[in-house]
Amino acid sequence: MKRRWMSLIFTGIAAMAAVGMLAGCGGNGADSQVSPDGKSSKTGSEMSENLDSGNTGEGVKTGDGPALTAMCVGSAADAYRETYQEIADEFSKDNEWGATVNIEFYENEQYKTKLTTLMASNSVPDIFFTWELDYLKPFVEGGKVASLQEAVEGDDKWKNSFAEGVLDPVTYDGKLYAIPTQKSFCVMFYNKKIFEENQVSVPETYEEFLDVCETLKNNQVTPMILAATDSWIPAQFVQQISNGIAGMDLYDGICDGTRKWNDPAHVEASNEVQSMIDKGYFQDGMLGMTAEEVQSQFKQGKAAMYFQGAWDASTILDKNTSSITDCVGAFTLPAKNSQYNNISVGSVDTCFAVAESSSNKEIAVAFLKYWTSKQSEEKLLYEMGRLPSLKLEVDDSKIDPLVAEIISLSNQAKGLTPWWDRAFGAGEGVEFNNQCLAVFGGSDPRKAFDELQAFAEENADR
Repeated sequence: MKRRWMSLIFTGIAAMAAVGMLAGCGGNGADSQVSPDGKSSKTGSEMSENLDSGNTGEGVKTGDGPALTAMCVGSAADAYRETYQEIADEFSKDNEWGATVNIEFYENEQYKTKLTTLMASNSVPDIFFTWELDYLKPFVEGGKVASLQEAVEGDDKWKNSFAEGVLDPVTYDGKLYAIPTQKSFCVMFYNKKIFEENQVSVPETYEEFLDVCETLKNNQVTPMILAATDSWIPAQFVQQISNGIAGMDLYDGICDGTRKWNDPAHVEASNEVQSMIDKGYFQDGMLGMTAEEVQSQFKQGKAAMYFQGAWDASTILDKNTSSITDCVGAFTLPAKNSQYNNISVGSVDTCFAVAESSSNKEIAVAFLKYWTSKQSEEKLLYEMGRLPSLKLEVDDSKIDPLVAEIISLSNQAKGLTPWWDRAFGAGEGVEFNNQCLAVFGGSDPRKAFDELQAFAEENADR
């Protein structure tokens, strides 16, 4: 499944960036609103009209009905938190159940721990944020997640509003268990003012990228800034370098078992990273810096480049906390082997699932439908720079130049490789993160990936 899914998710992003900007497919709607239990509650024309207008029901006032909780990842520094809650508040203002939805936010690693604990005690809230592929799979197999298959299959307009392939990564044994609300991929954010002051340009080759780093370092400028307290952040950088060495075949080969975790490409990529560290291309104290600290320093112009998911655009563009809103751009890290340019770490993003234990499944599905309505997805695109999961007509005049650059980069993508901790979950995926962090700390790359391969073989029957 993983191998087939990759080509589909690329097609979806290209459709949004290239076709969507020119023609688009319009908004959302429903022939019937079908709960996970198959119950119909509104006609298609009524729901379609309500979703596009922002009216989600029949005028029952907020608070008269059930109160639902949604769990989501988000730190205090993330600008999107307010917009997410606004979407929940808009749904709560007017829906036929008089229901309210409140979103609880947790820092990334804290969220993973809390969700696992709640799953074990069968006390997960009605709606919860999830990653796709093998991250969600154990919860599905444990019967903790409600199937959304009937809800989507019973609503052709909703089903067909999604970009091609985006539902595949959250489909298990032919049934859908979550709704992706966005898409994302990794980019290199850069400070245009620093580049101009140091007479360097956006690199088009890997060698030029290294030359840019060297020039900046020699000019007493921190070339790149990266947080290493969350192991997935160093890991995504190693994965990106690996993509540029071996292309999609490395990802596909590990997924189908024809290549191993200690593949020469992983070792070579790790050696490249250690060379960058040794040459001073990253900030001092990298191993002890949090994601929020690194993000803040980049926003204050203290480093030239910052490699992260495109989702960080909204926070970088937050005029209340950022001093570089008018001078930030993005580019795709050039591949070491140029034939593998534009193969990025990326995936669907901000997926939401419904707890099997929820007594308000029908309302939860209606909320997810509202979140993926044309109105809500446009709000996320134009206000937060989030790439929508829908086939959506894009109004260029409403897009920040940085977001326009990111959309252009997505249109150039030849393929995406999901983060390994999503593709392989808490087993090899998390161990990949741990070994990459060890490499950033100075461990021998060959030894690190030999240990990862040994771990995979020892747990092959897990």
